[in-house]
Amino acid sequence: MNDTTGNGTIKIRLENLSKRFPGQREAAVDDLTLEIPEGEIVIFVGPSGCGKTTTMKLINRLIEPTSGRIILDDEDVTKVDPDHLRRRMGYVIQQIGLFPHKTIAENIATVPRLLGWDRKRIDARVEELLETVGMDAGTYGKRYPKELSGGQRQRIGVARAMSADPDVMLMDEPFGAIDPITRDRLQNEFLRLQREIKKTIIFVTHDIDEAIKMGDRIAILRDHSHIAQFDTPERILVEPADDFVADFIGRGASLKRCDLSRVRDVELHDWPTVREDTPRAEVRDVIERSDKAFALVLDEQRRPRRWISTDQLRRADDREPLGQEGLPAEAVVEPHATLSDTLNEMLTARYAVAIVVDEHGAYNGVVDIETINEAVRGMRTAERSRLRGQLTEDGEGTA
Repeated sequence: MNDTTGNGTIKIRLENLSKRFPGQREAAVDDLTLEIPEGEIVIFVGPSGCGKTTTMKLINRLIEPTSGRIILDDEDVTKVDPDHLRRRMGYVIQQIGLFPHKTIAENIATVPRLLGWDRKRIDARVEELLETVGMDAGTYGKRYPKELSGGQRQRIGVARAMSADPDVMLMDEPFGAIDPITRDRLQNEFLRLQREIKKTIIFVTHDIDEAIKMGDRIAILRDHSHIAQFDTPERILVEPADDFVADFIGRGASLKRCDLSRVRDVELHDWPTVREDTPRAEVRDVIERSDKAFALVLDEQRRPRRWISTDQLRRADDREPLGQEGLPAEAVVEPHATLSDTLNEMLTARYAVAIVVDEHGAYNGVVDIETINEAVRGMRTAERSRLRGQLTEDGEGTA
């Protein structure tokens, strides 16, 4: 394709797309034109009733457009068989929509069966996808949806949407019906997964915080799916297009900026660590030689297990394993976690630090409150510099 953005090829182009339902005076979607880059997560966000879900359903023709064109890979898909189109697009909804009478494996295999895949290929794909979403095929494949938690069912919904390896995924408030803690974890898992699969994803939400966290680009929609601003999260936070966008973002822009930075973007600090089999006298010496009041106990694989202080050591029986003393190691995050998630973890933990581990759970370092403060200050400084540069360019352009 010839059309490109800063990140690459345009995957989907909506051209003057409109939908007017029978008996309605005004169009639900009115003359929408939008380009969606390949391999990015594009968020549709806006107030209730603005047309964001209708727009998504127009893209895979669950709702037929009244006028306009939908171009997918240079093909006008408003003229192709809609069932064929939908098989090229994975679809995840808030209610998940798993078939209750089918096993998890059978649910994931739905589209590959419709496409005529052979049994061996289907079984291999189901196993691969269950592993991808962090669920053991032998444990979960034969279970039924009612036997899973809400978060697990949501993972299966994502796996089913990916079953035929579609280039495009449509996600309609996929994490909206899940408790906040599980939602944060599923969001993080999905972002990790997206770094590997690099799908083109259109994601509908009513939550601007989720949009900022999940999106490469955000389309903030007014009524009738009129675009108020279509831009990166950074630009929307720094330079809202108008009062509508600014009001929709709301207060707390500094905290929202924490959703734009991840632990991997900041410098980690070290902390005194000991192994579970470290003699207690040596543990005391490690703590006393540091400027900290406690040490982090690691197991043989360097995974965090406990916090231990000299006071707790004095109260403990020297014959007890070190791993049984102190307090559990809480607020454990991976490098892809946002600073906002990390801050949330820190606020609920006993100590005001977050422990950073790698993909295998091994200790990498810690993040403290001051690290997050420095990151926010750095973002503010960078934003002010960008704005000054923009004002300078505007002034030169009008001189």
